[in-house]
Amino acid sequence: MHIHLAKWRIIAAGIIGNVIEYYDFALIGFLAVIMGQLFFPSNDPFLSLLGSFGAFAAGMVMRPIGAIFFGHIGDRIGRKHALIGSLVMMALPTFLIGFLPTYAQIGIAAPVILVGLRMIQGFSVGGEYASSIVYLVEESPQNHQNLYGSFVSLGAKLGMAIGAGFCGILLGYLGEESMLGWGWRIPFWGSMVLALFGVYLRRHLTDNYEAPKTKEIPILKIIKHHRREFWLFLALASAIWILYYTLFIYMPVWLQTYGGLDKTASSSINTYSIALGVIFIPIMAIVADRIGSLHLMRLSAIIITISIIPIFMLMGLQNIYYTLISVSIMTVLLCAFQAPVFAATVSAISVHNYRASFTAVILGSAAGIVGGSTPALMTALTKVTAQPLSPAFLITVFAMIGWWALNKIEKLSP
Repeated sequence: MHIHLAKWRIIAAGIIGNVIEYYDFALIGFLAVIMGQLFFPSNDPFLSLLGSFGAFAAGMVMRPIGAIFFGHIGDRIGRKHALIGSLVMMALPTFLIGFLPTYAQIGIAAPVILVGLRMIQGFSVGGEYASSIVYLVEESPQNHQNLYGSFVSLGAKLGMAIGAGFCGILLGYLGEESMLGWGWRIPFWGSMVLALFGVYLRRHLTDNYEAPKTKEIPILKIIKHHRREFWLFLALASAIWILYYTLFIYMPVWLQTYGGLDKTASSSINTYSIALGVIFIPIMAIVADRIGSLHLMRLSAIIITISIIPIFMLMGLQNIYYTLISVSIMTVLLCAFQAPVFAATVSAISVHNYRASFTAVILGSAAGIVGGSTPALMTALTKVTAQPLSPAFLITVFAMIGWWALNKIEKLSP
């Protein structure tokens, strides 16, 4: 499909923030064990890992607050202002984490500062993700809303691939001892290169949005007049993001603990799944543009409900080839479930100047509260139940909730 150069610039400017955001998330997933040892030391490796994922969750919980703030800016002032402001506020804490002293150097202040920086990140990410989605969908050609909306997730997976790949190269080159001693800082410093490129792209961003002259507060109007749409799309997005963060953030830990793989093999499979997602997200978005967003998501929810437990059982056989097949199937299903949700959420309500707030709060809450707590929740659940299939059972429940929400959403459609 031919896309004019000007459109490529719009796409690049729209997705760069998500590249940076998920580059950082990849660092958390890849370096979770190292960060746990350095900032949350404990005689129990489980507690160290839980502390690392807890810091991740603390930042993610701030996403809904940032979503309200930047969504309001996007609706009341303009999409461009929200995009530039959130990018700058997101990049700086990532860079600063690379300079943090560890628990061994300054004690309890180290994890406190880390959590504080994570919370600033989460606040800004809440606005960045939705602002870029709304911008891309609104600037998209007719009948290509799903494809353009999916570019945000494509940017996210590119960021994760860059982050995981960079960490993998460093680990192979430096070794585990040097990586634990000082090498873990390098990927955080590297984020500044992406940030400067992002500011360059967004400086001359075109924005056709016209802010309303009224002084109404969009989120309050949404809660008053579009409450049903809000809760249904929140349930749907939550179902998608719990699978997303299980696959791309928690899975390396699960594979090392229950899948019989070492750190190198599990990180390689993680990078592979992200790369596969880069390929299938736009493919599934094109399918959604052809057959309809709700139809593709409903079909995906049913297949996930049926297949996710057998997929985890197959990975539990501790055979790397079975694991590759399982992860491949899971990634394709996730892409089919996720690719259409962006344009569907932006188009869920007809009022143009509510869209940024509506999309930001829904996706910010789903990704922040549900998705952000997923790695810690899965870690605790498998520990408490002593059942490696616990994540699969939880994903099944959420997939059924997503399917139910989609049926209700379809009935709302005119």
